[in-house]
This record gives sequence, C-alpha cells and structure tokens, in this order.
Amino acid sequence: MESVTLPDYLCEGLDVVFVGAAASLWSAGAGHYYAGPNNRLYALLHRAHFTSDQFDSSEDYKLLALGIGLTGLKKTVASSANHLLPPATVAEKAELHRKLRLTRPRWICYNGRDVYQMVHGEPSCGWAEQAPTDYGTRVFVAISSSARADRWGEERLQQYRELFTLIHDE
Repeated sequence: MESVTLPDYLCEGLDVVFVGAAASLWSAGAGHYYAGPNNRLYALLHRAHFTSDQFDSSEDYKLLALGIGLTGLKKTVASSANHLLPPATVAEKAELHRKLRLTRPRWICYNGRDVYQMVHGEPSCGWAEQAPTDYGTRVFVAISSSARADRWGEERLQQYRELFTLIHDE
C-alpha cells in the first residue's frame, strides 16, 4: 500500500456520488479515480447513459458537471485490492458521512458490497437499492466496476441502468 490522496469531487445538488474503498495503485499513480486499465466505471457510466461520451479517467473531474460525484472511504492509502486494506476507522467513516451529509446528494452508490460493508459495518441486503440514510439520501449498491467482477458483466451493466432510471424517474 502506498500513501495517496485523491480529491473529492463533491458539491451540493449532485444526482449521485459513487463511493469506493480506496484508490487503486493505478489511480494513485495517475491521480485520478478508477484509472486502472481494466476498471469499467467510465464504460458503465456511458453504456448506462449517465454520460453521452465515454470518459477517460483523466476527465474524472468533468463528471461533476453531469451531477456525478466521486469519493472514497480511505483517502490516504492506495491498494491493489480492497481485501488488503486495513479495517475502516471510526474517523474515516465519520469523515465520509460528514461529507455526504453536508453535500446531500440524491443518491449514494457504493461501488461493491464490500465498500458498503466497510462504511456501514454490516453487509448490504444485496445489490440494488438499500435503506436510505438518516438524512434522506437514497442508497444503491452496485457490483464493483473492477475487472475482478467481470463475471457479472451484463448483470452489472443492468444495475447501472437501473440506478440511472431510478435517479431520472424521481
């Protein structure tokens, strides 16, 4: 693991904030979210109609203009896999919740059940929509955009499309 800090792409009024566990080693090196050559986030966002063009990780900051935010639980470390990360601290969880409560996105999407569990200390009820936060933000858990989750390729894309529909049918 190495030390890294990616900026939060957060502001008030976002449609959705995608929350990851920590930057990958690729992302840490590039200084951009989901920069690994096999990470599918930007392709999923495009194929699910969040973006009209497929973005490159170097354009991660442009997602804010489309109502999409990016952040992570562990802001100061990078890792090659979430299972190698140390458990989330109370301070890390509190800081994430503070930022999300302050910016109040309409939706939070956890990029994998493991991320949801790290943040909430309990497993999700499965994929898709979860119980909302105590401050009214709706919560969704999607299959990770990592290439390690490619065995769920079509199902994963359907989840992103479902999230898009939920956001835009409100």
